[in-house]
Amino acid sequence: MSWRIVVIENQAKLDYKMGYMVVRGLETKRVLLDEIGILLIENPAVSLTGILIEALTEKKIKVIFCDRKRNPVAELMPHHGCHDSAAKIRTQIVWEQNIKDIIWRDIVSEKIRR
Repeated sequence: MSWRIVVIENQAKLDYKMGYMVVRGLETKRVLLDEIGILLIENPAVSLTGILIEALTEKKIKVIFCDRKRNPVAELMPHHGCHDSAAKIRTQIVWEQNIKDIIWRDIVSEKIRR
């Protein structure tokens, strides 16, 4: 059951070990991946291992990356979320830029509301 929103504010190295995300910063902490719903990385000085990225996508954990000003800039999303995900991605790629801008504004507005 995923219910935690984990926020990484300081420089750290994130790794995967036996079902846990290991956060190595000033202190070392472990968080069970099954409990994580969203991973918010607020600091661009955070490094992630490839095995952790794979585990996060397998568990369908949303990962949001922020810039130096702590504004969201990117999101990690699995490609195989549904049966026609490749077709959806191809459709979205050919959208006109004004449509992309409107949708991005709506997404950011909704995230701020929550």
